[in-house]
Amino acid sequence: MSSGPEQVAFDMTSNCNLRCVHCFNDSGSDAPFRDMDPEQKKEIARQIAAFHPYNVCLCGGEPTLSPALLDVMDILRPNVGKISMVTNGFGMTPDLARKLVKHGLSMGQVSIDGAYAWQHDSFRGVAGSFARARNAVRCLLDAGVRQMDTSLVPNRLNMHTMREYLAMCADLGVYQVRIMPFLPSGRGFSVGSALLPDEEEKFRFCRTLMEMKTEYAGRVDIMWGDPVDHMRRMPMQAERGATTFVMEIKTNGDLTFSTYLPVVAGNCTRHTLQEYWAAGYDRIWGDRRFTSYTDQIRDIYDLEDFEPRPYTGETVVIDLMERKAE
Repeated sequence: MSSGPEQVAFDMTSNCNLRCVHCFNDSGSDAPFRDMDPEQKKEIARQIAAFHPYNVCLCGGEPTLSPALLDVMDILRPNVGKISMVTNGFGMTPDLARKLVKHGLSMGQVSIDGAYAWQHDSFRGVAGSFARARNAVRCLLDAGVRQMDTSLVPNRLNMHTMREYLAMCADLGVYQVRIMPFLPSGRGFSVGSALLPDEEEKFRFCRTLMEMKTEYAGRVDIMWGDPVDHMRRMPMQAERGATTFVMEIKTNGDLTFSTYLPVVAGNCTRHTLQEYWAAGYDRIWGDRRFTSYTDQIRDIYDLEDFEPRPYTGETVVIDLMERKAE
């Protein structure tokens, strides 16, 4: 049995200082669950550190709003290969960037959804957020992060200005642009659906993207993210004997196996990560109680019909520790 996951995604908080129309996990809203307190988060960090994973991604919500963030990073820093963070950059300052790097941050990803302020600010729901996101990239690079990425969600506001967007990222010194489709989940289902591109728009966007990949080769890496790819790939790897690659921990302690589905394998405020790993999380992608749900998702639009709807407060709980106790 493998001693632990190679990567861990740890949601530091469900709080957020933006109100993005596409937010798939409805961050910043009146969440139906509470964040763990700082001491609980630090205990989870100690358990993650005991796995010695290659990478820990601190996510959210907006992770910089978590009072436990730097303490968690201090626990992780000597015990993991690298610490990465996904942030909207709204609250980033030179001082905070220096602190993050001092406490172990090696890779940052800032969400910038357009080449112009009107695209980003209207999509993110807060005026001035575009300027702050660009500033965050500069602050983190100046502070010494080893890799600086941006992320973009194509929509009807921004997908026609990709050439301008890539030029901006190159000027900022961005290493990689990660492009993720607009998911019909959370506010992306209820609020932002009017901004979903049609088939012709998606075709034109993809054609432009292929041209840009060639043009910017060696300058800015362009990566297309498929949110449901792991739902096909991981069960096949499990059939060949591979153990679980990524462990996902939500801000209330729920342990999930796919961040896009409301299927919970337990809660690490009740049992340790190591206990869940030994109870079957290490082979969760070979467990039909879980993969029967991922089988329902062939593409992102199947999320619209999934029951219970993701990020509405309802979950399917299949607690691995309960099975072990039987």
